[in-house]
Amino acid sequence: MWLIKNFVVVLYSLIVAIISILIYPFDYRSKLSNPLMKIWTNAVLFIYGIKVTVRGAENVDPARGKIYISNHASYIDIFVQLAKLPDNVRMIYKKEINKVPVLGWAMYCAGFVAIDRVNIRDAMKSLDKAAQRVKKGLSVVIYPEGTRTKDGSIGEFKRGMFFLAEKSKADLVPVSLKGTFERMPIGSARVRPGEVIMTIGKPVQYRKDKELLNDIRNIVMENLNQK
Repeated sequence: MWLIKNFVVVLYSLIVAIISILIYPFDYRSKLSNPLMKIWTNAVLFIYGIKVTVRGAENVDPARGKIYISNHASYIDIFVQLAKLPDNVRMIYKKEINKVPVLGWAMYCAGFVAIDRVNIRDAMKSLDKAAQRVKKGLSVVIYPEGTRTKDGSIGEFKRGMFFLAEKSKADLVPVSLKGTFERMPIGSARVRPGEVIMTIGKPVQYRKDKELLNDIRNIVMENLNQK
C-alpha cells in the first residue's frame, strides 16, 4: 500500500513541478506559485495520512519576511512546513538538486535558493540572494543541523544561518517539529500515517552574540518536549 502512495505522490509532484515551470514567466511576485505549493504539500500530507497540529500560529506576522530556524528529522519536515506555516516560505537546498530534471528546475522557478556547500564563495552569494528575498517579504526555512537526525535527537546548530540573518536583518523564529521522525526516519522510503506537532515560537531579534545560536536551539528543544 505504501508503495502505491509513493507512486501517486511522485506522479502528482511531477505534474505540479511541470505546472510550476510553465507558470514561471507569468508568476509576478509568486502569486501563482504560493497557493500551488500549499495545495501540493497539503495533498501529499493527506495521501500519507499525516495530521498536523500547529501551535503558536499567532506568533507569525505574514506581512514581514523572517527566518524560520527548525530541527530536521525527516523529509516530511519540508512538506509539513510548506503546507502549514501560515506564511509564504521557501527552502534553501543543496545545489546538486538542480541537476535533477524537472524537480530542480521547478524549485528554481518557485523561488527556492540553491546553495553550494563545497564552494564557500558561491554559498555566500546564494545566502545573499536569499537575504534580498527576505527583505522583500519572503520567508525562509533553515535547518541549522545541516542534515536529518539519525536518532530523533537535535544535533548541533551550525553558524551559517548568521550570515543570512546579518544580511537580511530579519527576525529569527524557532520552529519545533515533533513526530516527523516517526513518520519517516532517515534511510526509510516508507511514510507512516500519524500525527505531527509543529510549534512556532516567538520571534527572536537577531543580535551579534555567540550565545544566540544556543538560545534558539534551547527554545526549539523546550518546545519539542512540550506535551
